Amino acid sequence: MQDKFKLSVSENIFLAKKSLINNIYSNSRMEGINVTISQIQTILKGVNVPNLKIDEINCILNLRDAWKYVITNIYEEFNLNFICKINELVSRNESLDWGTLRKR
Repeated sequence: MQDKFKLSVSENIFLAKKSLINNIYSNSRMEGINVTISQIQTILKGVNVPNLKIDEINCILNLRDAWKYVITNIYEEFNLNFICKINELVSRNESLDWGTLRKR
């Protein structure tokens, strides 16, 4: 029996791009944003959604930027710098010190 889940890197990239809106939707719901998939699509087209706060729209755009970074830098080494860059994109303008490790 052939392993149907063993995908090449290009197949994984295609799948990630295809499911980008659903991934952003799921991530934004985990962030507590009450949004629909059609609202996500509207925001990603650059159109404002009137019943969402600016912070919520920024969070969705930050998630988009982080996903695009991961997809375009798929061959980069997965290390602390890579993770900090993703954190920087996700938490941009939302936390006091984004893209760095927290200090106590």
